[in-house]
Amino acid sequence: MVEVLITSDLVSVQKSLSTDITLTELCSKLNTITGVEPNDMKLRLSYTNSREDTIIVPCRTHGVNQPLLPNDSAQVTAISVEDTNATSVTNQLKRDSSSPDSNVAFKLSEEEYESRESSVLRWKKDNQLGRFDPKYLVKRNEELRLHKDKMNNLDVGQRCTVKTEDQPERRGWLRYLGKVPEINVEDIWCGVEFDEPLGKNDGSYKGVQYFGPVGNKYGAFVKPRFVETGEQYEPFDIDFSDSEDDEI
Repeated sequence: MVEVLITSDLVSVQKSLSTDITLTELCSKLNTITGVEPNDMKLRLSYTNSREDTIIVPCRTHGVNQPLLPNDSAQVTAISVEDTNATSVTNQLKRDSSSPDSNVAFKLSEEEYESRESSVLRWKKDNQLGRFDPKYLVKRNEELRLHKDKMNNLDVGQRCTVKTEDQPERRGWLRYLGKVPEINVEDIWCGVEFDEPLGKNDGSYKGVQYFGPVGNKYGAFVKPRFVETGEQYEPFDIDFSDSEDDEI
């Protein structure tokens, strides 16, 4: 099994997929998740080695029984689903949710919008996606509990290591521990100053400075489960003894 981020114009969700899944099976699953009809799909598969494949369904280059997600060094990390049928229901929902002139969510009251039979909200409810997934609250509460427990083992001002999925280990200093309402009002975040420019920001988010400022891309906000603190996490030593003296 591999964890794959599946996105479309209406959906963004992480799913576990078998490495033996065929094109037919994949399209069936994607139809359930995104609402896009299999024969209208244009798929973009992204891999861990930065390679990308594009598959237009019906597909003549991939056999229907050929595994699409081989378990090798270049695993699929994301699948983007494009609906090529301009008159489809999902494209109509996309237009309803994005057009300033037709976005009923901004024109109707919350009660009126929730009562509509044809809306993005109704479609997500019917397919039990996002917060409408029966397991969502259980997973969410467990994640928050784990983050709060992890906070007790983290010390602001200490050296730290950050190990996230599909990223090399990065080291630096833990500069902030707490909420960042500009991201969301519930989660706890670690503000990290990296030793190298391997982050996302300068210690600020949407104009609010939470630590620093540090150098551009030396800062990042990371979920606590990916962070450990301790004096043993010294900066990585880089050995230049074998490098040529092309620059001094």
